[in-house]
Amino acid sequence: MKLKKRNSMTNNYPLIHVGFCKKPTPPQYLFLRKVEEHRYIWFEEKADGEEATTEVEAQNVPEALRLAKAAWKDDYFEFMHCGFRYTLPERDEHGLNALFNQMVASYSSSNGVYFEQELGHPCIVQNASIQARLLWKKLKQANRL
Repeated sequence: MKLKKRNSMTNNYPLIHVGFCKKPTPPQYLFLRKVEEHRYIWFEEKADGEEATTEVEAQNVPEALRLAKAAWKDDYFEFMHCGFRYTLPERDEHGLNALFNQMVASYSSSNGVYFEQELGHPCIVQNASIQARLLWKKLKQANRL
């Protein structure tokens, strides 16, 4: 499925999560950003670092993730592995897949612990992929988080 573009821009909306299409090669990054209170849109990264909106948008994060998988399944779409989120104190043994913004919050704190507003608990993210951490540094330097 070809990505449909609306407009191109450098983005200042909060970054929630990252996915990528393995086809075409090299992989193409897609960024889920919170545009308004109940509006999340996927943006496609261009070669020059600009971002173009796609037609995939949703009212909440789980819906946005589900729609992205469906929209780009033919392009071998995957979510970036941003580690596992654990609630503290040790409420879960296995952890849940972390979103990119949760990884950033955890890895930005001095001890890895951050307060998750939606859960109302402190959390920690562990075992994020090298790819996710390198992308975080790249986006931070470009002021695109």
